[in-house]
Parts: sequence; C-alpha cells; structure tokens
Amino acid sequence: MADKKTKKSTSKATKKSNEKTPSKAAKNIEKKLEKAAREAIAAAETAVKKARKAASERSKELRKQAEKVGRDLENVVKDAAPEAKKAAAEKPVAAKKQGAKKVAAPPIASAPPATKRGLDLPKASAPASAPKTAATAPTKPPTLVELRAQAKAKGIVGYSRMSRAILVERLKG
Repeated sequence: MADKKTKKSTSKATKKSNEKTPSKAAKNIEKKLEKAAREAIAAAETAVKKARKAASERSKELRKQAEKVGRDLENVVKDAAPEAKKAAAEKPVAAKKQGAKKVAAPPIASAPPATKRGLDLPKASAPASAPKTAATAPTKPPTLVELRAQAKAKGIVGYSRMSRAILVERLKG
C-alpha cells in the first residue's frame, strides 16, 4: 500500500518548555519596557512642572516690572500736571502785561532727561523776532532713501547696508 507519512512526535514536556521560555523572556522584556516608559513619563511630567514654574516666576517678575513702570509714569504725569496748571494760570497775567515775553516752563525735576526716556524733542530754533530767509530757514535733513540715491550716484560700494550716519559721513568726504 501507500507509505504513511510519519509525524515527528515531540513530548508534551518539550512543547511546554519551548513555549514557556520565549514567553518568560518576552514578559521580562515587556516589564522592562513598561518600567522604562513609566520612568520616561515621570521625567517628562517633572520637566513640564519645572518649566511651568519657571514661566510663572518669570511672568511674576515681568508683572512687577510693568507695575513699577506704570507707577513711574503716573509720577511723571502727576509732576507734569501742576506745572501745566501753573503755566495756564500765568497766561492771563502775561496777557495783561503788553511787554511780557513767553517763558518756557522749566523741565520736570524728578523726571529723567528726555533722551533717557526715549523722547525726540524738537531742536531749538532761531528766535521768533529774527526774519526767516532762505539762507537761515532750517532745512529738513535728507531721508535715508535720498542719501542712498546720492551714494549710488557717487558710486559708493555697500551703500544699501549703511546707516544714515555713515552715509552722511561718506557723502561729505
């Protein structure tokens, strides 16, 4: 008759030992991975807490600085208000005197100079009694675009990256 195919017979104990060994190793690896994941999550949570705390402290500092600037500004406004009232009160008295000249109010004593506050004040001009002619009339300084156009016409290399001060210096020389 036909040949029978034979199966390799393995004992039940061998099958169980073969199954348990990979599953134990897999379980150990799985446990190690879970432990590492928990540690990574804990470290990430700690880092987030530290970052939030640092941001909170920084925002507190910024709020304090903003409050201080606000108080300083209020003080400057308060100091300027009485002087403005005095100047307004003196106008009617000065109007009664026909020969009286307008006197500029003194600068605020408690406030820092205008340059430190970042204010651009108008420059002192000639007295009002002097006649304004074309020679003495103040001219506007050229704009940066005009200065660059002049530099281009003169053939100055790198004029497009130069500041206004450097352009003025190079165009004079």
